[in-house]
Amino acid sequence: MGMTRKRFYTYCYGICASLCMFINGFDASVFNNLQGIPRFMNDMDLDQNAKEDQNLIGAVTSSYMAATIFAGLFVSPFITHYLGRRASIFTGCVVVIVASLIQTFSKNIAAFIGGRIVLGLGQGIALPAGPVFMSEITPPQIRGRMLSFWQMMYSVGALVTSYSALGLERSPFLGDWQWKTITLIQAAIPLICAVCIFLCPESPRWLVQKGKEDKARRAIARVREPEEVEHELQEIKAAIEWEIKYTNNSLRDLWIDKSILRRLILGMVINFGQQITGQSMMNNYSTKVYESVFTDSSTILLINALNYTFGIIFTLTCTFLSDRMGRTTMLTVAGIGQGIMLLIAATVYVATPNIVADDGTVSKTTSVGAALVTVMFLFTFFYKPGWGATVWIYTSEIFPMSVRGTAVSVCTNTQNVSNLVMAQAFPPMFLAMGFYAFYVWMGVNFVLAFLVWWFYPETKGVPLEEMDKLFGGADKTAEVHHQEVDDSSFKDEKAVA
Repeated sequence: MGMTRKRFYTYCYGICASLCMFINGFDASVFNNLQGIPRFMNDMDLDQNAKEDQNLIGAVTSSYMAATIFAGLFVSPFITHYLGRRASIFTGCVVVIVASLIQTFSKNIAAFIGGRIVLGLGQGIALPAGPVFMSEITPPQIRGRMLSFWQMMYSVGALVTSYSALGLERSPFLGDWQWKTITLIQAAIPLICAVCIFLCPESPRWLVQKGKEDKARRAIARVREPEEVEHELQEIKAAIEWEIKYTNNSLRDLWIDKSILRRLILGMVINFGQQITGQSMMNNYSTKVYESVFTDSSTILLINALNYTFGIIFTLTCTFLSDRMGRTTMLTVAGIGQGIMLLIAATVYVATPNIVADDGTVSKTTSVGAALVTVMFLFTFFYKPGWGATVWIYTSEIFPMSVRGTAVSVCTNTQNVSNLVMAQAFPPMFLAMGFYAFYVWMGVNFVLAFLVWWFYPETKGVPLEEMDKLFGGADKTAEVHHQEVDDSSFKDEKAVA
């Protein structure tokens, strides 16, 4: 099927929800880029080279992650389940707007950390609901393509942050608005998302679960062709009725139902793995990493900006490949490629001589620096469509309706747990080991690739209502399919008569 009007609307609604990830990409990259603006470091009384300030720098990132974990586990599932997917996205966006204002007008690092905590709460509320909403309004034929926009928006948000920082770093006449402008921009996109999300239809699966069948039919009609509406509605009803009849239809199913528990473990593993591939440390600390190679802050900010620019292009490959190659192939190939790039990066750095300036600053030759940047860009080439985008696709599509909101929230928050661990571990680890730390992440990537290849079923093209059967559970739509066969046989017999 080509680009029909209904399919175009589906993409528009999905992109609106994916603005949550734009916000996440912007927010996650803000502090990394602010560290490259001397005025911010001076205003916050931070010194990159002071060992005692490393804990404060880690606290800025870890406080954000801790708040995201709390809201993602204890607030977002409640809102998503009882009030709907749109309500969770809206609430999170409003909290992010408030957090952006707190950060902008912070007078010291303590106030800034307070703003990061509020920001994490908003992200934790909105983020798990986004991919759930997108997967539930999208037909299986384009679900991978649609959800690839989710990861791409992360890169777009990070890109806007990087280029904003690059331009503002060169504008010292702005004073403290060099960095305040960036944190104030944070409020713009959540404002747009909060307004636009209620122009989208609510998830028809959530509406059916709440007994609002007529509203569900109208919601489906906004994103499907007329002849598809009743069929999809009946499949959704059959799956939910099966869950009500044969399961506890509660969160206990997460650990009582073996099929769901298996999916929960698989989802948590790849989400935890996403952040220990080495990408999270590049998101939060690439400025610090590149400072061991380059001495000019403008050069480092430019490299960050270019990395995010290429990240968008690389993520687009997932848009075209996820529904062709499949999810598990994408993850396996990406894991191997990432491991090889980290191996090369570490070897290039440790095998080449350092240049020590008169003030003791250590750097590398231009050719070595260019080689390292190229290799890290190639790491991004593998990561963005693979462990960046495909993890979100896989996680959002494997769970049944009864636990989907909570299960996705638990899985995606393992990202934040591992990110929190990395935020605390990386600064002292890199200080002690330097680029030798990259060998550790190389091994992690190879292990992750093997786990996916060996344990993970392929979900490409499988309708959401048939995921249970794929993972060893019951076929909840069997009655609908049998009824379709009976109807078809009756029509054939009638035609013969």
